[in-house]
Formats: sequence, C-alpha cells, structure tokens
Amino acid sequence: MKLIATVSFLLTLLLITQITFAQVQYYETDTTLDEGGRAHVKLTITFYQPETNFEFSILGKMEKFSVNSTAGQPECNLVTSGITFLKCKLNLTEKKRTIELSFETSDFVKTLGDKFYFDADLSLGKNIDSIFTSVRLPEGYRLVNEDVKGRLSYLENTTIISDGTHHIVTWRLTDISTDQPLRFQILYERYQILQQPQTLFFIGVLVVLTVLTSIFVYIRYFRKPEKVILSVLDDFERRVLDTIVTAGGVANQKKVVQETNLSKAKVSRVVKSLADRGLIEIERLGRTNKLKIVKKKFKLF
Repeated sequence: MKLIATVSFLLTLLLITQITFAQVQYYETDTTLDEGGRAHVKLTITFYQPETNFEFSILGKMEKFSVNSTAGQPECNLVTSGITFLKCKLNLTEKKRTIELSFETSDFVKTLGDKFYFDADLSLGKNIDSIFTSVRLPEGYRLVNEDVKGRLSYLENTTIISDGTHHIVTWRLTDISTDQPLRFQILYERYQILQQPQTLFFIGVLVVLTVLTSIFVYIRYFRKPEKVILSVLDDFERRVLDTIVTAGGVANQKKVVQETNLSKAKVSRVVKSLADRGLIEIERLGRTNKLKIVKKKFKLF
C-alpha cells in the first residue's frame, strides 16, 4: 500500500510540475486597425508539446474567422453571445506544433470624443515563454501625446515606430504566467498631414529615415529567432546540420556521413528533409553532393 501511495504521489507531482512549465513557446499577435475602428487580427502560437485541444475567447464578436496549422486543418467551433468562445481540436505532432488564427472584429476600438481607444484582451490562459505583439494604426493616425502612461499598456516593454504612413506599436514580453492577463491598450487620434510646399523636403527626409528604421527593426526584432526553427528538428537533422555548420556552412555529403556516423541512406533522407524545409541547398559534386547552409535562415555567420 505504501508503494502504491508513493507512486500515486510521484505521478501527481509530475503532472503538477508539467502544468507549471510554459505550455506555449512563442506567441505572436499582429493587429491592423482601419479608419472605421475595425481590427484585423492574426495570432500565431507555437506550443512546447503537441496539444490536442485549444480554447480562446474575446470580448466581442469574432468575424471572418479562419484557422490552420502546420499539421493540418484543425476542427473549431465558435459560440458568440457578447463574448466569442472558440474551441478547437488540434492534430499537432512533435515536429509540427504551430497554429495560426485570423479574424476581424469591431469591438476592440471605442470612440472617446475625437479620440479612439484600442483595448484588446488576447490572453491564452497558459504559461507563455515569449510574446511579440504589434498594432498598426490607420494611416493619418498617431498616439495621443498627453497621458501616454495612462493609455498605453506595458509601457516599459513598448516600442513605437513608423513605416512612413502608419504608426506601429510593438510589445515584447517574456515569462507570462497562466493567470496573467494579456491586455493591450492604446489611445490614438487623427492628425492633419502637412501638405505645404515648404514641408516637402522635410517630409522626404523623414520618410527615408523611418523606412531605414523600419528595416532595422524588422531585421532585429520581427524575425523569429532561429531557436524556433531549430526546435522542430529531430536529433538526426540536428546532427547533420551541426556538422555542416562546424565545417563553415559548406560540407561534402560524404564527409557528413563520416562525421555523423550515420548510414548513407539515413544521411540522404535527412539531407532531403533539410532541403525541403529550405534550411540547406544541395549541389551535385561528382558522385556526391555539396551541402550549403541557407544563411538567410540563420544568424550563424
């Protein structure tokens, strides 16, 4: 009896420990607002483990909803009654653990006199390792200058940029617990774009600077870290990829066979898989192949 009780206790402890770990590896939300206050929302979620069920809700009506995943089309059901409840059955695998949701709603933006208030709760009710959120304001709109602290959530984690025509607010958050809400708020307003001839040069310079800034921010922040790509590889794929990286990014397939101590057939299958994923390029070289890392996928060189 003591043995049974001990085993039961250990299993319970293991279950509780697993629940406390982050269930979501990466969560990205991208919202574009139009002049009518309608929000076009896209959510990308990468789980640590292949979940079988997923639930999500928003305060308001969810329209034009669509969902897909790297493992195939999930089965989802929407129920709307002031709050929209979403329930999905997922068919994720160890290698394919990402789903994408998109929808539109007119319930994230409220009018406050001549100003507009964006307020969206995008909580998942799960522990989350890393979050990137962006909200793009309509053309000709900007943040209200006064009372920014009171109308902009997660101020210390916020970056405000412009692509020349739109103002974009971004947040980067880490280590979010299950009970921590993810509520993003912005107070913004319409402004008049100067059209006088004497301002054209200034506007041209401003556009060039903002475009360069946007390119830098995109390269630095918007690209998903390579660890998200590497997380979906199995041990054999990692061994082959590491061998090519160690060789300086280019390696002879025959040498890869020798270095990994895998069979020729196994290395051929792994090489084909990596090439299909767009991670390496294959160039025929006599009776063997030259394997080359696709550098744009990684920050390795």
